[in-house]
Amino acid sequence: MTYVQNTEQNQADMLAAIGMASTDELWKVIPEDCLFDGSLDVGPALTEDSLVRHMREIAKRNVTADDMPSFLGAGAYRHFCPALVDNLVSRTEFWTAYTPYQPEASQGTLTTIYEFQTLMCRITGMEVSNASVYDGATAVIEGVMLALRAKRKAKRVLVSKGLHPDTLAVLHTYLKHLDIDVVEVDLVDGATPTEAISGDAVAAVAFQSPNFYGVLEDVTALSAAAHELEALSVVSVDPISLSVIEAPGKQGADVVCGEGTPMGNEPWYGGPGFGFLCSKMDMVRQMPARIAGETTDDDGNRAVVLTFQTREQHIRRKKATSNICTSQQLMALRATIWASLLGKQGFADLGKTNLSRAHYAAKRLAELPGWSLTYPERSFFKEFCVTTPLPAAELNDRLLKEHGILGGFDLGRLDEKRKNDWLVSVTDLVTREDIDRLVDALQGMA
Repeated sequence: MTYVQNTEQNQADMLAAIGMASTDELWKVIPEDCLFDGSLDVGPALTEDSLVRHMREIAKRNVTADDMPSFLGAGAYRHFCPALVDNLVSRTEFWTAYTPYQPEASQGTLTTIYEFQTLMCRITGMEVSNASVYDGATAVIEGVMLALRAKRKAKRVLVSKGLHPDTLAVLHTYLKHLDIDVVEVDLVDGATPTEAISGDAVAAVAFQSPNFYGVLEDVTALSAAAHELEALSVVSVDPISLSVIEAPGKQGADVVCGEGTPMGNEPWYGGPGFGFLCSKMDMVRQMPARIAGETTDDDGNRAVVLTFQTREQHIRRKKATSNICTSQQLMALRATIWASLLGKQGFADLGKTNLSRAHYAAKRLAELPGWSLTYPERSFFKEFCVTTPLPAAELNDRLLKEHGILGGFDLGRLDEKRKNDWLVSVTDLVTREDIDRLVDALQGMA
């Protein structure tokens, strides 16, 4: 963004335009008890070169997952991303990275949307995908809302407690004023029990696989249980897991969604990311956001356009399929380039690496005295839960301070009863040497 100066003359001109003599008059509408009384402790103004040095000193304090082995996941994961992604994403064909309203000027962006949709359909085993949505949490909400539109008379939604806690919170926030009965289904030994999928007027059964605790859910059985209630199966997935696990669409899922950040993106500072949303073709009219399609121009040349635009800025707000969706096109573009560079075999190899290293780590940790897998009978992909002899918070603190290792997620942050449960993530960027280093560090902790 271009720097815009704000000189004293600029300020005087603006105040004159609104009929005020000073900025103090602007604050008169603010109650006295809401105004800060005193001086801010920010120190004297710095010259530009001094400020740059100061900011560099502050930046040196940052420690990232690139600087140490990291076993922290819980929804935000680091995976290999070729350097070429950064180079290609900045090409001029993709500079119209937000909304391609003018197809004649946006063929680059529209083409990548079309390829992204094709990619996500192939990965998830579904028939149609939209151009992406905000993030994984809102993707689940959009999937549930799609089901509620498709099953208009049904006012109940069953949601597994295996969904990410943040997703559950967003779901409750969004649905609490819509006269929808949200029923949470408790886990049994870390998984969603099919016998709990019951009730009347159910529009959707929403669950996650692998779930928040790393456990692979029985997508086929849960989807079948949903269909017995004449409800739709809404499945949130880790896209990387689909490199080695059967696509949910081939296991009976009606809607497949999730967080796409692991594909060619980084956890960054918690965002931005993108959500993906796929469904069967018979629900395409209920699909929110945008869908790109292929056609021909007046000269018979191939062209890509926005085929569906069922959001509030295109049609009347009350008739929109969504008032919260948008296309996170830049991040989805990164995912498309990333997947194209990996190819089918590279994608499969990536999944196998995650799977083998996570299972190696689980085996090593379970061999430690007093340690055990929390769900030993359950399958997992790249994340798993272990029960530890020491509180997970203490483990994380000591690992970081004494060994320079970023530990797993402390489940005691969510439930005081689970302070000795540790959620460990092992991706392809965690080496065998990193795992051995972690185990050696833990062996020295009483």
